[in-house]
Amino acid sequence: MSKGEYRGVIVGLTGIGARRPPEEENLPVYGAMPTSHASAYYRCPQTELVGVCDLREEALADFKTNWGDVWPKMHYYTDYREMLETEKPDLLSVATSDHLHADIVVTAAEGGVPAILCEKPLATTLADADRMIAAAEAEGTLLSVDHSRRWYPHYLRAREIVRSGEIGPLRTVGCEMFGLRSMLFRNGTHALDTVCFFAEGDPGWLVAELEEGFEHFTEYQGGGGKDAASDPYASAYIRFENGVRAFYNSFKTAFSGWRFVLTCEEGRVEATDTSARLIRGASFETTEIVPGNYMIQEKGAMVAELAYVLENGGELVSPAREARKTLEIILGILKSHHGGNRRVDFPLVV
Repeated sequence: MSKGEYRGVIVGLTGIGARRPPEEENLPVYGAMPTSHASAYYRCPQTELVGVCDLREEALADFKTNWGDVWPKMHYYTDYREMLETEKPDLLSVATSDHLHADIVVTAAEGGVPAILCEKPLATTLADADRMIAAAEAEGTLLSVDHSRRWYPHYLRAREIVRSGEIGPLRTVGCEMFGLRSMLFRNGTHALDTVCFFAEGDPGWLVAELEEGFEHFTEYQGGGGKDAASDPYASAYIRFENGVRAFYNSFKTAFSGWRFVLTCEEGRVEATDTSARLIRGASFETTEIVPGNYMIQEKGAMVAELAYVLENGGELVSPAREARKTLEIILGILKSHHGGNRRVDFPLVV
C-alpha cells in the first residue's frame, strides 16, 4: 500500500479536527501521538489529506498557518458539499458540532464516500442516528465513531480477561468519571460507551438523575461541550438484557479521573486510561495487567483502522450501531430524570 493511496478530507476545524501536537526535539523519528483528525492523517502513511472545510474563514486561515508546511497544496472550502463533489475522497472526518453530524454523513454516504470517521456522539437524536446508519448501510459505507476508549490497550486487555472466563461471568460494571468536563454529551458519551463495550449487551432499562439545576435539559441544548454549565453530569443504574448491571456516576470536580470496575463471579478487574489490575476473589491476589500488543495512537488508530478495513475487510472497533446504543442510553437518562427518576425501558420510541 503506497503513501497517500486513500484521499482524506475533514469537515470541522476546531481543536479535535485540526490541532497540531507539539513535536518536541527528543521525540523518536515517528513523532508526536496524533490528537486530532488532521494529525491522524499526517501520521497514517496510507492516507493523504487533500481538503478541509469550515464555515469560518479564520479557522481555514489557522489551518493553513499550522499545517501549510505539511500540505502546501491543501484545498480549502466553506461548503462541504462542494468539497465532497470536487475531491471525491475515500475517507471523510466529521468534526463539527454534535447536532450537525447527520446531514454531512448522509450526504457523504449517498455521494459514494467509502469510509467516514464521525466525532462522538454519533448524533443528538435517534432519528438522526437512524438515518445516518441507514444511509451508510445502504451504500456499503464504513461508519466509525470516535469513542476513543475502545482503542485503549488497558481496556482491551481488561475485556479480554473478562471474556476468557478465568474469573467467571461478568456481573456488574461500575464507572466513575470526575472532572470539569464530566458532562453527559461531552465525556459522558465516552464513559457510557465504554460501559457498553464491557457489558457487551443491549440495555434493557435504566433509572437516572441529572445534575441539580438542569430541569430545562430535556434534550440536547447545543454548545458542543465548550461550557460545563451547558451540559449536566449524571448518575444512572443500567440493567442490560444479558443480566449485567451497570452503575454510572459522574460529577464535576476540580480534579479529573476515570475508573471502571468489572466485577465477575470469582474476582474483578479495575481499569483506568493508563493502568489496570486483576484481583482474584478467593485469595485477593492482585496482579498488575500488562496491556498487551495493542496500538494506541489516539485518532491515528481510528484513521489507520479505516484504511485497513477498506483494504482488507473486517469489523470496526467502534461501529455506528454501537454508538447509537450509547446515544439511546443518554436520551434514556434525560427521560428518566424528567419523569421523576422513573424506570425507562428500551428501546426508546423514536
